[in-house]
Amino acid sequence: MLLGADVIGNLIKGEEVKHLRGGLVAVNTHFGWIVMGKLKVEKEKHSNVLLSLYVSDNCIKDLWNLDVLGIKESCEKKSRNELEEAVKDHFARNVSRDEDERYVVSLPWIQDHPPISNCKNVAERRLKNCVRSLERSGNLLNYEAVFHSWLDGDIIEEVQKDADMKNEHYLPHHPVYKDNSTTKI
Repeated sequence: MLLGADVIGNLIKGEEVKHLRGGLVAVNTHFGWIVMGKLKVEKEKHSNVLLSLYVSDNCIKDLWNLDVLGIKESCEKKSRNELEEAVKDHFARNVSRDEDERYVVSLPWIQDHPPISNCKNVAERRLKNCVRSLERSGNLLNYEAVFHSWLDGDIIEEVQKDADMKNEHYLPHHPVYKDNSTTKI
């Protein structure tokens, strides 16, 4: 492990420094004893230096433990195959067809997932700015017509005010104009 002078001072315990042969010193740190210094090597001779330092397994585990860094993971992670099987099982149990013979299945929510922000404030703010911009440019009626055509084509649907909103999430929206497209917005 290579540590810079900006870090090593925080790791030294402040105990005695042991002077070794050849100008090296041994210092006790929170990771154990480390050896520091410049080796006196004659330029004409080649030498190999091997330094072995024993560090207990627990110290190494702590270095790689994400909890030490403040990153929390869920207690048990399911493997990718287990998640895929759970999704397939959910699909098989919940698939149905609507009156137009289109497949309908609910989203496979991950169990015990921490709640996510619903982004309602962001979506409302973006909508107000979008409407203001469309009014200034004179495109509000065209924009509204696109949404009505999507409603008529069952591409989108209006959310009922009395609907169960425990898993609600709002997608902030802004129009994209393409003059060379059949659908301009």
